[in-house]
Amino acid sequence: MKKLMPVMLMVFSLNCFADHGNIRRVYIDRSKNVHIIFSDGLDRKVTNNGHATEATLAPNKRTAAWLVQNSWIADGDVAPGSAKIAIYRDEKLRYISCEPFIRDYWYWMQGEQIAIDCGGRHFSGTQSIYDTSTLLMIDSFVQSNVPENQRPIWSK
Repeated sequence: MKKLMPVMLMVFSLNCFADHGNIRRVYIDRSKNVHIIFSDGLDRKVTNNGHATEATLAPNKRTAAWLVQNSWIADGDVAPGSAKIAIYRDEKLRYISCEPFIRDYWYWMQGEQIAIDCGGRHFSGTQSIYDTSTLLMIDSFVQSNVPENQRPIWSK
């Protein structure tokens, strides 16, 4: 029994950190928390704060993202906006923040990159693109400074 216990602990600890493969699906439950379902069927709840909205899965099935709703509501709005996007990739949950609102986000290069449109509700803002594995910014521009026909292809 004494020899079996260390082996069982090792197997259990390896399984806790196992790579579950690609993501099959991402969804938001009734409590506004995010669940990731992996290709092996494991359903992992990855948030507990109840502020998730607009969850999507990247085409490469390696990255999931969603907006995190603010705890406040801006004047003239009926619901909270989002100033933060959550990105789940390679068993890590990380965030990109942008004030006052992230108005939209989309995947680029099958999900190897993620772009965000950040700004106020009714005026031009900033579009930025990030590498999803490192969250390093690749490119960014202020919409009012660049005519639509001269903007990078990832922004269209």
